[in-house]
Amino acid sequence: MPTSHPVPSTARIQGWFEGLPAPWREQALRLRDLLLEASPQMAETWKYGIPFYEHRRWMCYLSLQKKGLVLGFVEGVHLGDPEGLFAPTDHAQIRHYLPPPAPAPLPEGALRRLIQQAVDLNERLVHEKLGKARRKRRSRGGR
Repeated sequence: MPTSHPVPSTARIQGWFEGLPAPWREQALRLRDLLLEASPQMAETWKYGIPFYEHRRWMCYLSLQKKGLVLGFVEGVHLGDPEGLFAPTDHAQIRHYLPPPAPAPLPEGALRRLIQQAVDLNERLVHEKLGKARRKRRSRGGR
C-alpha cells in the first residue's frame, strides 16, 4: 500500500500562487516580494491553507476571498493607516488591504511603509513579551 508524503510548505505556497486567477496572481506575487524584502528575518510559512508571513511572530497573510485578494495584518488594529489602505472589516484585531486587480498599480510606497510599521510592531511586541517574562522570573527569585 503506497504511503502519502506531505507536500513541503514551499511547494504548497508556490502552488497557491500558481493557482490564483490571472487578475490576482500578479498582485499577489508583488505583495509577496514587498513582504519578503521588508526584513531579512521575514519567513513565509503555510498555515490554514494560505501563505503567512512572520517576522518573529505572525504578521500577515495573503488570502483569496469572495471580494478578491486580501492582505490581512494580524495585529492591524495597532497599525496607523494615514494613507487609507485598510478596508472596513468585522474583525476586532485584523485589518485588511484589498489590492486592485491587475493591471492596476499597487500603491507600493504606502504598502512599504505599512509593512515596515507591522515589522516594527512585531519587534516591539516580542521585546515587551520578553521583558515581562524576565520581570516575572526576577519577581520569583530567578535571574
